Amino acid sequence: MSSPNPTSSDLLRPSQLAERLNITERTLSEWRIRGYGPAYIRLGKSIRYRTESVETWLLAQEHQSTSEEVL
Repeated sequence: MSSPNPTSSDLLRPSQLAERLNITERTLSEWRIRGYGPAYIRLGKSIRYRTESVETWLLAQEHQSTSEEVL
C-alpha cells in the first residue's frame, strides 16, 4: 500500500512521463488543459505525476476491441 505522502521517487516530472509514454511534453500540457491524462500535482509552478496515478490511468486505457466506447 502506498503512503499518502509521496516521496520524490514516487513523483515523475512531465519530461519523465513524456519519455515513458513516448509523447511530447506539449501533449501532456494539452491533456492537462483538456482534463485528459493521468492526475497530476501542482507544486507552485511545477507539475508532477504520482507513479501510482499514472499506472491507474494506464490500466483504465486498456481496451479489448476497437468497438469499445472511448470516453
